[in-house]
Amino acid sequence: MKTVGIISNNEKQKAIEIARSVHDHFAEKGIKVLLPEEDLLPKKYSLPSVSRDYFSDQCEAIISVGGDGTFLRASKYSFKNEIPIMGINAGNLGFLTEVDTENISEAMNALIEGSYHIEKRMLLKGELFKNNKPIRNTGLPELALNEFAITRSMSEKVIKMEIFVNGLPIKKFVADGIIIATPTGSTAYSLSAGGPVVEPEAKTIIITPICPHTLFSRSIILGPDKVLEVRLSSGNKIDILSVDGKTALLEDPFEYVLKVIRSKKNLNLISFNPNAFFKVFKEKFIERI
Repeated sequence: MKTVGIISNNEKQKAIEIARSVHDHFAEKGIKVLLPEEDLLPKKYSLPSVSRDYFSDQCEAIISVGGDGTFLRASKYSFKNEIPIMGINAGNLGFLTEVDTENISEAMNALIEGSYHIEKRMLLKGELFKNNKPIRNTGLPELALNEFAITRSMSEKVIKMEIFVNGLPIKKFVADGIIIATPTGSTAYSLSAGGPVVEPEAKTIIITPICPHTLFSRSIILGPDKVLEVRLSSGNKIDILSVDGKTALLEDPFEYVLKVIRSKKNLNLISFNPNAFFKVFKEKFIERI
């Protein structure tokens, strides 16, 4: 490995300090280290930085230093060329940041030596339509590692929507919103809305309503090759579309359609433990009960 990139949590001093030590470790090994110009790390320590496009084109691996939120941000740099990503946990226990602070040196050396395996995580691709015309200027990424979500704003009413699968209508409901998640995203927003936990290397599309106005409502799990459409009949002035936590306003959202399919691309997660997901699951959910 000749070139790695580092992305850190810009809001946590601990993460920035760890990222600097990671930078120095690779540099001392003769490995070129790239830092994106929009990150705080190169500004704080007067280190060279590069453009987003150069970063995405030249990195052979990306190191995310922070929590799952930082990992999601780092993932956007990887999608174009499916660059492998390693997550270092500098925050709370997370599902995507496998490497603990006490194991950083060991993990970096294993990465250099190629002693790791790749978990291929499914991505979703979304496209927004209004009046049968695609909308390109939302400012949101078209690929999601965790989820797409449509929600009402706090001052607006509930949203009427209908779900279509492969062009067939399967369910109408009224709710505060809807989440379309990957297995990776099943432990994030979808879980907080009552969705199921799905093993991350599974290949499914998970549909979970948010606070539906019905006495019986459950998540719907689709196979990976289905074409999903969510058609809005909202009377609100503004609803919200989000992709992995990044949001855009949908003005006059009546007759918007969100089309979601499985992406042909994957996220390549660098892992050193084939049971890492279940270890975190046990610590996060079972041992805290």
